Amino acid sequence: MRQHRGPYRARAILCSAIAIAIGAIATLTGACQSDRADRAERSGTVLRIGVGQLSATSQQNGLRQLAQIIAVEGLGRLTPEGRVEPWVADKWHLANGGRSLIVTLKSGVKFHDGSPVTAQEVASLIPPMLRSTLGSLAEDVDAIRAVDADSIEIAFRRPSPFLMESLEVQIKKPGPAIVATGPYVVAPNSATELRANGEYYLGRPQIADVQISAFPSVRAAWAELLRNRLDMLYEVGFDALDSLESSRSIAVFTYVRHYQYLLVLNNASPPLRDKTIRRALNMAVDRQELIRQALRGHGVPSTGPLSSRYWALPTEAPAFTIDMARAAGMLRGKRLQFTCLLGADQVDERMALELKRQFAAVGADMQLRAASQDAIYDAQRKGTFDAILTEAISGPTGLRPYQVWHSKSTIHPDNWGNATIDRALDRVRYAEDETAYRQAVAGMQQAFIEDPPAVFLAWSERARAISQRFLVPPLEAGRDPLATMRLWTPHPDQRFASRN
Repeated sequence: MRQHRGPYRARAILCSAIAIAIGAIATLTGACQSDRADRAERSGTVLRIGVGQLSATSQQNGLRQLAQIIAVEGLGRLTPEGRVEPWVADKWHLANGGRSLIVTLKSGVKFHDGSPVTAQEVASLIPPMLRSTLGSLAEDVDAIRAVDADSIEIAFRRPSPFLMESLEVQIKKPGPAIVATGPYVVAPNSATELRANGEYYLGRPQIADVQISAFPSVRAAWAELLRNRLDMLYEVGFDALDSLESSRSIAVFTYVRHYQYLLVLNNASPPLRDKTIRRALNMAVDRQELIRQALRGHGVPSTGPLSSRYWALPTEAPAFTIDMARAAGMLRGKRLQFTCLLGADQVDERMALELKRQFAAVGADMQLRAASQDAIYDAQRKGTFDAILTEAISGPTGLRPYQVWHSKSTIHPDNWGNATIDRALDRVRYAEDETAYRQAVAGMQQAFIEDPPAVFLAWSERARAISQRFLVPPLEAGRDPLATMRLWTPHPDQRFASRN
């Protein structure tokens, strides 16, 4: 039997080995084809973003900040009018006489590490984030606790409209890695690569990968976009904007930032101590001409510390407007001379020169002195300045002007704002209902006009340039297209979808 079984077993083993080899080859071939198909699919949905003008000393911080914009979400998000709409939160309502906000979370939300977003987790995460959002106003927070598995309570010591505006607070786990809830996940040990979140509660994004590259200048990134080596330019400089807008392969999306250009005036400086002088300087500025000369037409005139679109600002509220004849009369015989500190940015330089010209027309002499950012910060901290030309966050809520201008602010303590502004801001802070809030906002606008701590110049306009390889859904007026990145899709027409 052994003599008969031996050859049979040998043949069986040989056949089995051949079958295994064939199966392995088939499996390997299939895997390779699948891998190639996967790579082909992924390569067709890679979004390559170019960023220029990052600080050489903090480039990684700048890249990380952009990655956070894409990957991190808040309980709510702001509309261009300054309202807060639910995002990670599903809904909320006021309780306890307006001193508490009960926030119900969306169901099915997960962190990037796969763990569920629970009320208990969020209640433990948001206190430090809320302190960062509220600044000195965090002293108003009484308690943050989980009410049940899906709801948290944020309690204030007294009713405040800022309770609602604090809901833009971000949801992010502590630590060096960015672990949040957004549609994209930051790759480990990287601030430049993000991958689609397959577990995203609103559905997996169509773009599989996002790659961010830093360039020494916006012009260098712009050149790569025109060569079809990038798919998006994060911010388009004014000089490049007109050229890109004429391109058939690139779509340009313009939006107004929540920052405005200011000439901050030191209330304690002898030349500027008189509020009449500060009012006159605001009246002397032709903001439309300033935007045309300094911003190449890409800006919106400022009417005060709040955007004119802010939902609580009455349409009939007073605003800063040009009145050169009255400004000249108010300054007549005063021989006003003061010094303005400014950075090395070309836009700042153009703006400063145009301001100097306009002030000279009403009898004010503004001397210009270029300085490093460190020197400007030091002068601001010590109060040893007359005026500083800068760009500061101002909207779209009432919370942000409070943080910038109140004397108790942790951002600019003592040297920005004044007692008149403090009183007006405190009335806004503790308005007990929407009617009172609207009245307080109108009063705040009036206070800034009567005792201005700055010359309010222009809201800065920015643009994103995006290759026509991607279809971007229609945007609400004023909305940043980055807010809809999860909805972008590759263009179905291969003439657009392929790269040169």
